[in-house]
Amino acid sequence: METIIENKIELNPDQWMVRHRDYLIAMARRKLPEDNIEDIIQDTFLAALNSASGFRGRSSERVWLTSILNHKIMDHYRMVYSNKGKILHSAISISEYPTWYEWEGSSSDINSSDITDCLNANELHLVLDSGINLLGSREQQVLRMKIKGCSTDAICQTLDINKINVWVALSRARKKMKSYLAENW
Repeated sequence: METIIENKIELNPDQWMVRHRDYLIAMARRKLPEDNIEDIIQDTFLAALNSASGFRGRSSERVWLTSILNHKIMDHYRMVYSNKGKILHSAISISEYPTWYEWEGSSSDINSSDITDCLNANELHLVLDSGINLLGSREQQVLRMKIKGCSTDAICQTLDINKINVWVALSRARKKMKSYLAENW
């Protein structure tokens, strides 16, 4: 009887950005619009950090991270093609206007068919504002900067924090906002 000895691979999260980021971005570019890639990569690294204890070492780090990336991409498209996802995506897109009221009737190329009714009811802006105001101060800062289109590097420099802190704050803010919107809107 043969005994197979597994060579267990150890994770090295400190090196993920250096070793795997470019590869993961190349993989994501094949499946995602450019403006979603950074967020999905951040979500991938955060999910990997959170599930590192479950890594069995049967594959390389890159294969494992790519698998997580593929699941994040599937989650992204499930969200985008759901009605709530369409409305949330539109809400975040229009939040770049000085006030959300100004979006109504603007000549924007955003698909307005699902969101106009909500804006007319003055419900969307109230719920988004109240949800963001319930976040912790760091989560509010990071989310507001991300909504305005700031890159992760710009957020790091402005708030004097590292990328992992940005990813964690964004992940927490998104989860809290998703939960808040599901409960209150």
